[in-house]
Amino acid sequence: MTRLAVLALTLTAVAMSALAGNRSWQASADPRPVGPRATPALRFHHLHYRVGDQSAAMRRAAETFQGARVLLRGLGVGVRIGEEYVLFDRADGTERGGASAETVYADAVDWIRQRGLPAPADGTARARIAAEFRESTLDHVAFVAPDLPKAVEALRERSTTPIRQTEASAFFRARDGMTIEIVRDTDAPDAYWCPMHPDIRSSATGKCPLCGMALVRMPAARLGEYRMDVVATPGPRGSGVAKLRTTLRDPDTGKPVSGFATIHDRLLHLFIVDRTLEYFAHVHPEPAGEGVFEIDHRLAPGVYMLIADFLPLTGPSQTVQRTIVTPGYRGPLFPASPGLQQDIAVEKTVGGLRVRLDATGLKAGREALLRFTLADAATGTAISDLEPFLGAAGHMLIVSADLTDANHAHPEEQAARGPSVSFQPRMPAAGLYKLWVQFQRKGQVITVPFVVSVAEP
Repeated sequence: MTRLAVLALTLTAVAMSALAGNRSWQASADPRPVGPRATPALRFHHLHYRVGDQSAAMRRAAETFQGARVLLRGLGVGVRIGEEYVLFDRADGTERGGASAETVYADAVDWIRQRGLPAPADGTARARIAAEFRESTLDHVAFVAPDLPKAVEALRERSTTPIRQTEASAFFRARDGMTIEIVRDTDAPDAYWCPMHPDIRSSATGKCPLCGMALVRMPAARLGEYRMDVVATPGPRGSGVAKLRTTLRDPDTGKPVSGFATIHDRLLHLFIVDRTLEYFAHVHPEPAGEGVFEIDHRLAPGVYMLIADFLPLTGPSQTVQRTIVTPGYRGPLFPASPGLQQDIAVEKTVGGLRVRLDATGLKAGREALLRFTLADAATGTAISDLEPFLGAAGHMLIVSADLTDANHAHPEEQAARGPSVSFQPRMPAAGLYKLWVQFQRKGQVITVPFVVSVAEP
């Protein structure tokens, strides 16, 4: 062999040794396994708790972490915090106190490592979630796999079989009864939302965990306000109103809205209140052409606010207001705001129903908790025979004293029949508000008014 050939072989050996050394350095710096059977690294996904009141827990998490309430198909409901979640199921009374979330998480990471999988990436919000819900019962901890089938197969090869598996996730029983869930990637963009709770969003169809309404496809973002034109047909002898005709118009084109989604059994909910906030009506005009609705409805002479609640197929849910002055009205065109007084009596009796309101601690800019407790007026016994009213356990309209803010709300409970029904409307500003809450019992719709005070934040 020539000296030149020996030199070439020597240089080749040195180069191969260097490449091998480089591969060895890469393996020590990157703990992920290599090769055709490599399993993608997991990362923390969520802590899953069992609680007595899911809606209250979601509200608490959303306010604490400034996250969005979500519905994850096949996984549950909760709050998104960046790329991580806290999810909630309703407690069934069989829960027992267990180890802390920090201990469960550490044991879960150790369990995953012992099966030869890469150590999961920790979550930035995990410790904060665990601290906020330390008194709640942790059901399980979950990790997300970029490729769920591959992760499950890797665990099967290590004699670890799921105790339950769905399209969305796989559950594994670890030591001491601990449950670990491996979930599919949930980072698909939001495509559906609840018309009544727009912060409840999902990448797939489903039902809102708060009100039970079917999620609808999210419309494209757009600016501008929908407009409502109102034509009032005078009543007898040209006084008051006998008929109302409303036309709902697109904010961009000004043309009548071409399509509406059904919200709580109706295309359009129309509320009518007078300037004194003494008159109230909740009616449902019938379609009379593209974007047009009509209803025969008598109004005495006066100044009225019409509040339309509807969901156009081309935009988000709308609450549109319009003031009208009826024929025959002889009062001032700019009357003073009504002199509302906060109700001292928090319990009222209407239509055989005794209704008690708990509305303490209302703050501007935050969701209120308005809890109504219902009893039979004659016997005083708590009731459990409420009937669905327009697809909900109840309806509530809440209006500010100056009539600048109005909100049509529904109960958080999906199918409450009593004796307790709660609403969680967001209160935009401090001040006095009048609300009308409506329930249906024995075929009768019962409307009960209250005046509440909202404090500065």
